[in-house]
Amino acid sequence: MSVQLVQEEISQFLLRAEPEVLCIRGRWGVGKTYTWTKRLEVAQKANKIGLARYSYVSLFGVNSLDELRFAIFENVITLSEGVRRADLATLDAYVSKLGSWRKLMRIASSLPVIRDVVGTDATSLVSFMTIRDQIVCIDDLERRGQNLDVSDVLGLISYLREQRNCKIVLILNDEQLDGDGKRDFEKNLEKVVDVSLVYEPSPEVSSGIAIDIPDPVGQEIRDRCVALGITNIRVIKRILRFATAIQPMLKELDPEVLKIAISSIALFSWSHDQPEHAPSLAFLKNKTMNTFGWPSEDDLPTKEAAWNSLLEAYGYTWTDDLDLVLIDGVCNGHFDPMRVKKAAQVVHERVVATKADGSFEDAWRSYHDTFDNNQDEVLDGIYQSFLKNVKYISPTNLNGTVKLFKELGRPEQAKELLDHYMANRNEERSFFDLQENLFGDNVDDGDVRAAFEARAVEIEEAPDLAAIMMAIKGGWGEGQLRVLAAAPVEEYRKAFKSHSGQELRQMLANVFQFERIVNASEEMREVPRRAREALEQIGSESPINARRVARFGVDVQPADGGDATQDKVIAAKIADVEQSA
Repeated sequence: MSVQLVQEEISQFLLRAEPEVLCIRGRWGVGKTYTWTKRLEVAQKANKIGLARYSYVSLFGVNSLDELRFAIFENVITLSEGVRRADLATLDAYVSKLGSWRKLMRIASSLPVIRDVVGTDATSLVSFMTIRDQIVCIDDLERRGQNLDVSDVLGLISYLREQRNCKIVLILNDEQLDGDGKRDFEKNLEKVVDVSLVYEPSPEVSSGIAIDIPDPVGQEIRDRCVALGITNIRVIKRILRFATAIQPMLKELDPEVLKIAISSIALFSWSHDQPEHAPSLAFLKNKTMNTFGWPSEDDLPTKEAAWNSLLEAYGYTWTDDLDLVLIDGVCNGHFDPMRVKKAAQVVHERVVATKADGSFEDAWRSYHDTFDNNQDEVLDGIYQSFLKNVKYISPTNLNGTVKLFKELGRPEQAKELLDHYMANRNEERSFFDLQENLFGDNVDDGDVRAAFEARAVEIEEAPDLAAIMMAIKGGWGEGQLRVLAAAPVEEYRKAFKSHSGQELRQMLANVFQFERIVNASEEMREVPRRAREALEQIGSESPINARRVARFGVDVQPADGGDATQDKVIAAKIADVEQSA
């Protein structure tokens, strides 16, 4: 039933004064309660409500009829005179009209129809006697406590309508009822309920409720949720919260990066919060090889084939490093700013390159988006795009491209692409170590794996130069000396600039100890030479640094053009003072 028809039915229900039962069914989070409440507010303002009092009760966690009937009394408000809750004074005033509490209790307890429906608890029994000629909303039937039976709730609803002249609206997700509860509901639905509505809003309606006044980010989320068919308002609001949180982390990057992130966040939030309706996160994490159209070793399950169709229409082609960071953020409830910025920077560079030369993904569109007999055109386009965008192509995409060219009769070009990739990617060892790479298991082409394994062996992890400098005070090994003698001067400069205090003093003392060694080897002499060159660069940065490095015999002309002789004298005095200290 359309949203408009549901709203009209609710309005007519509120307008009529005669007792009846309205049932509103629908999935969790689609806005059933929201729609009921909004129509109630509209009718109240327009003075189009047949009864004056109203009570709303959620059955979430309610375990007995005693709890339920007292909750109905406790939540009564007066619609015609503004919002005014029932309280003990209200109850006392009602009882006073009928006589004493004891007399009322005796009368009420003697009536089988009341005793059987509402039990025997005195407080809830008496308070329940005040419930008549009003509207009662009972929500979340499927989330009731385990000791409260559906049949008991329906029996109470029937009693309120028949004996207490009440109008009752029952709101639930009947798909979540099971066992005896489902059987009792289906068995008694027609007997108890007068009007039954199924609330199934469109994604456009749900997005409009969740984000009523959208800014550019909100509008992007609306569009993404509509594209995925998300109708759960809670999920949409969670997507909005995530997108708002990540926006400041991406503000320095191309605006397209934020759009890409929002698109992924919408998909991942849907998968995380509604796994029964969306592709699983495990499926999305492995969304790599499917990009290249490789058939699975086993028959592709029908459900996964359907997800592939949805994702292609949505524009989600494969999962990259930024996606993995976003998946972790969605699962954890927050994003790691450092991880987000690092992974997003790669996407930013890819976006910038795409605007200039066309993206690798666009080249693959000619493969996916047509059944034309255009093999040569497709392969030529992918080949040229690969060469231009090699810096932004993941190992799994390299693997898929090499396999495609081999299987379609271009093994020479497959080798060219692999060689070009290895020559132009200078990442750290972990990038080429397929055991450490998050997508390493997806690289299954023998030539690609061999090339990566060979590169991983070639690359040694960069040594911690500062740590070596501080470790050689009492002696050193040949390996440590070899690293120090070969390290670039720039690494010395970085090490000196990134330390201070006792650590800096220790580093400088240790590297200059080789000048005191008689018959020092060439490697020993090289260490202080590189250290002095690094200090010379540091001294050239400012007059104060020129004075600081002078005590190590490094003569740097001050940047302010001052008298060099005077500077040497000052530096010498500083050195004398420090040495005496």
